[in-house]
Amino acid sequence: PADSAEPTEAADSAEPAETAGEAEEAVKLYVPDYEAMYALHEPDEIVGKVGGHEVSWGEYYYLYFSQAKQIENYFNTMSMYYGAAPAWSDQVEEDSDRSFADIVKEGADSSLRQIRAVELLAEENGVELTAEQQEAIRAQEEQDIVGAVGEGATAEDFNAYIETIYLPRALYDRMNRVNHLYRQGFNTLYGENGEQVDEATALRYLEDGGYLSATHILLMTIDENFAALDEEATAARKAQAEEIAAQLRAVEDEQERLALFRELKEQYCEDTGKAAYPDGYTFLPGTMVTEFENAVLALAEYEISDPVLTDYGYHVIMRLPLNADSVIEYSEAGAPLTARSKAANEAYGAKLEESFNALTVEYAEGFRAPNLLEYLKEAA
Repeated sequence: PADSAEPTEAADSAEPAETAGEAEEAVKLYVPDYEAMYALHEPDEIVGKVGGHEVSWGEYYYLYFSQAKQIENYFNTMSMYYGAAPAWSDQVEEDSDRSFADIVKEGADSSLRQIRAVELLAEENGVELTAEQQEAIRAQEEQDIVGAVGEGATAEDFNAYIETIYLPRALYDRMNRVNHLYRQGFNTLYGENGEQVDEATALRYLEDGGYLSATHILLMTIDENFAALDEEATAARKAQAEEIAAQLRAVEDEQERLALFRELKEQYCEDTGKAAYPDGYTFLPGTMVTEFENAVLALAEYEISDPVLTDYGYHVIMRLPLNADSVIEYSEAGAPLTARSKAANEAYGAKLEESFNALTVEYAEGFRAPNLLEYLKEAA
């Protein structure tokens, strides 16, 4: 629900339903009585266990509350932009008997299992946080204090604030530690960038995924404003591409041909991506323009294509063998991802999933998670 709560572009520019005249009266929304639910137990009361870790009511309730607030925010968005009045008892999806109230409990249980899965995987593999990571946790706390309470606030001020959102200080510290354990677990098992993954495993990842690899020399037939060059300039680019292809084909030794290709690419290629992808492109079918992809599929390794025309210009293409260390893409943080790092991410995800699936939340005798539908009140 939280993911689907983002308004569409059209909705962003729309007025709320009440002011746009789309509804004659305000939509009635109901919210959980969080205080009443929180008062059901003492914060330190043990209400369950996950993977040997005893779960207090304070821990459980914060995760329950967080899930409920995500859904509440989704409801508010639906009301504001679309005049809808979703109910907590509504089905999450068609042909489903799961209500929004149900997934609050499911989400809390899942969060408990996720946190514990990371901790257990770290314990099993002897993962320890570095001094640098410990310092990063302290820096994160300082940043959170300022962000939540303001400049000059103290740890005591912050503790008082997080009490208002039902977050126990011990759980705050634990979640910060788990965030770093997650990353350090990956580093320990696979290396910071997956460099500990062996070549055979990385190549198998590429082969199983159906990846292709090729390098090219692009001679543009459009200008910087994406306007097509005139016929004379376009013909000149084609002739130059044909000359480059002939020059490369004249070299019989594959490695010598590759070396010459790299020299000519540096001299002539106008692809703006060549700095980020110096070894060419390692890609999945369907991700490159059709003409380029079809040309690669028709080539043997180290073979040179005829000039291939796309909307960008003429390409002289060499198909390459798959390489464990070629850059496939970049992460959101700008880190280069190779087959080693992507295979490592896949393997790490599988290990965490296995750990997660092995865990269940064992509730204490007599404990029952709150039925959110019993604690609804009309929103103010």
